[in-house]
Amino acid sequence: MSAKQNPIRLFLSELARSPLQMGTVWPSSPALAQAMARWLPVTGDHYMLELGPGTGIVTEKLLAAGLPEERLIAVEKSERLAGFLRHRFPRAQILSGDALELAQLLGERKVEAVFSSLPLKVFSPDQVQQLSRQIDQVLIPGGHWIQYSYQLVNGHAPAAAFRAVGSEIVWQNLPPAKVSVYRRAPHRA
Repeated sequence: MSAKQNPIRLFLSELARSPLQMGTVWPSSPALAQAMARWLPVTGDHYMLELGPGTGIVTEKLLAAGLPEERLIAVEKSERLAGFLRHRFPRAQILSGDALELAQLLGERKVEAVFSSLPLKVFSPDQVQQLSRQIDQVLIPGGHWIQYSYQLVNGHAPAAAFRAVGSEIVWQNLPPAKVSVYRRAPHRA
């Protein structure tokens, strides 16, 4: 898979193959990606994790905001999209796999923030809880989970280990989206 391939064409091809996995009818806009990248921690001491990077629009904005490519781990379920991303971002760690198996995919690595484009509204409640547990395992205490959704009225933390700390509606996206930010509890109970 070449990085020169047209990202829109690749996205639409993957959408036709697996619409529920893609969870949207159009790629994220630069405005949505920028809203997510605003939550990039300034320390840069830890890895950052991106879930469901697709063709890499959020990845681009994270790197433009100062994230060193070597500090990015991205998990993409589609092998075709993962291959595209490996060519496009050769110094990042692009993992092909299921985000519901994060702890296994990351091993001992911990992350400071999780930037998720996963379509949680097509996940079952059990899958959302499983993802929350996986994120809780890999996220450092006090770290953030940045998640966007097309449900503009949501905002409840996906699990007890997290609390909502911010949100923003991005109208310049098709469809409009809400970026919700959750903070992991500093200490486990």
